[in-house]
Amino acid sequence: MKKHGRMHPVGSMRENGSNRLYTSGLCVRMTVSYALSTDGGRTEGEGLMKVTAQWIAEQCGVSRGTVDRVVNGRPNVAPEVRERVQKMINEYGYKTPAQRQAARAGRGAYRIGVILPSWDAFFIRRMREGIRVAVHNRGLNDVSVLVEELKNRSHRSYFEAIGRLEERGIDGLIMTAPDTVAMSEEIDRLVQGGVPVVTCDSDVRQSRRLYHIGQDMVKSGRVAAGLLAPYITGAEVLVVTGNREFTAHGLRVRGFLDRIHEIFGGTVNAQVIESVEQYELTYDGVMHHLRSNPRLRGIYMANESVRGCMDALERAHPARKVHVVCHDLTPHARQYLEDGRLDFIIDQDFSAQTTRAIEVLAHTLRTGEPPRQAIEYIHTSIITRELL
Repeated sequence: MKKHGRMHPVGSMRENGSNRLYTSGLCVRMTVSYALSTDGGRTEGEGLMKVTAQWIAEQCGVSRGTVDRVVNGRPNVAPEVRERVQKMINEYGYKTPAQRQAARAGRGAYRIGVILPSWDAFFIRRMREGIRVAVHNRGLNDVSVLVEELKNRSHRSYFEAIGRLEERGIDGLIMTAPDTVAMSEEIDRLVQGGVPVVTCDSDVRQSRRLYHIGQDMVKSGRVAAGLLAPYITGAEVLVVTGNREFTAHGLRVRGFLDRIHEIFGGTVNAQVIESVEQYELTYDGVMHHLRSNPRLRGIYMANESVRGCMDALERAHPARKVHVVCHDLTPHARQYLEDGRLDFIIDQDFSAQTTRAIEVLAHTLRTGEPPRQAIEYIHTSIITRELL
């Protein structure tokens, strides 16, 4: 795994064989792993050293993979390096997740870690509600849920949260994460160490995760295309996605474009912009296309930054109505639908999928049995103004 962050320009990418245009600023892919707390490893009020594999690696000037090979007695490590790493392990008492899990016998409750992404407060409230339902209403008396809420969407933020949860002795982990090589490797490391991982809402498809629950994103994108189709015949449509590192966003776009092509062939041009869930990028991107493209008749908001789109529409005052479909019945989206500015909302139940993720992981921890299915889709709803 690489240890240094890299800047990847995302703007002006065009996929071969299609009219898919992706424009945005710079997308930062940080793949820096666990960091020690700023006070030298001591957590305020505890006075205990929080030692992780990454911290051992940094002190010894080696990769985390080298630390894993030393801990597990694997080859391909120089003798002097092995001795240096082992000395640090012995001195600071580092234990792997599997070793900590073995020591949990007789401890009582299973500890499930949940990492809440850096999303709008509406979604976080729904996910926390799902946690409360699982713990208090579903009879999971032998489960303790430990929550880490991220402040940003960098890989470093994820890895540091995972490190803190590992030090608290989690037996399993639930998270919504970007579908990147770095995240897949991190999940595989956890699974190899005896910590099963469940992905929620957005999947990490190439990883060894135990189970995924979420909306059928391809189908929801196809539904959006069908809803907009009556309004965009012979015109153009704009797709605003969030961060294509999240599987959910990429699959929605794929489903939408595939269905548009099935309905119209090449007679409707669809352009895609990436907003990284930021209001300013959404507003600027939508405004640009409204002003430069008088044939624009539809917008598919495949991410959460709906407010930026609506503000751009209000400011631009297009000569003809531009129809908009978005996801998730947030307070903002609900108001736009009531006002007639939004045509349809494709909704999903974040609370229910969080509850289900905890139930499935708890069952596996108790019984050692894998889920009956590796992927489970929740119900998708179409909300119109008349249903409010």
